[in-house]
Amino acid sequence: MHRLIISAPFGNYVQPRGATPTLGTFTRLARPGRWRRTIRTVRYYPRLKAWVNKIGLRNPGIDWLASRAGSGRVDLSDKILSVHGFSDTEWAEVVDLAAGLRPMAIELNMSCPNVGEIDWPAELFPRSVATGVRTIVKLPPVNYQQMFTQALEAGVRTFHCCNTLPVPAGGVSGKPLQPVALQCIGRVLEIAGPDAGLTIIGGGGITSSADIDRYVDAGASHVAIGTKAMNPLRLVSDGPLRALIAHADGRLGTNQAAGARVAAAGSIA
Repeated sequence: MHRLIISAPFGNYVQPRGATPTLGTFTRLARPGRWRRTIRTVRYYPRLKAWVNKIGLRNPGIDWLASRAGSGRVDLSDKILSVHGFSDTEWAEVVDLAAGLRPMAIELNMSCPNVGEIDWPAELFPRSVATGVRTIVKLPPVNYQQMFTQALEAGVRTFHCCNTLPVPAGGVSGKPLQPVALQCIGRVLEIAGPDAGLTIIGGGGITSSADIDRYVDAGASHVAIGTKAMNPLRLVSDGPLRALIAHADGRLGTNQAAGARVAAAGSIA
């Protein structure tokens, strides 16, 4: 897993060399209307440097992805696959189907604010860990402690801090999410303790090298970007992302160095 990760849904389209894309978020059944909802609900607020959307995990369904993988049109071995379930049954099915595609990792998108209350089946985290595919839990920005503790007890060691902020108009991403995500990183490291061996993906409002530095200093071992990728020009040129990829690699260095940095952050949180 590269040091810089492209968050879903942008990883479906933006896949620069040296970064790991996240595909999805895929659900058990198709949820059509992505482009219509994008046009109707996505808004940028320049003063806040924030995006608001109410897309609601619109996607063609995981069977569509499985068909593409089966025909060789997509290789998931170097990609993260983000999934979400709307019931206990759907969670079980989508996790099993995702694992069968053998992605680099399965990211459980636990908290999209546009699809209802946060809930999950008791066996979700053990089931995902038991697949043998690396499990990433993408935590909500608030009320995540119980979820984090249950996932940790089930053996999950990779966490993404964090998802978009819920507001009446949908979910807020961009700069307003950054202090919340940084606080989340510090808190989960504190709860887990310095010997837990966590891998932390930090994301929210990363548009510069200075933003990456803030996440690394907080204890992140990887960083995820979405805001910077939210530009149609990134479909034809990833030039503006190259400096961020290089800076993330330079700051985080080897896996061993990053692991030591996370442990140190946990000891002082």
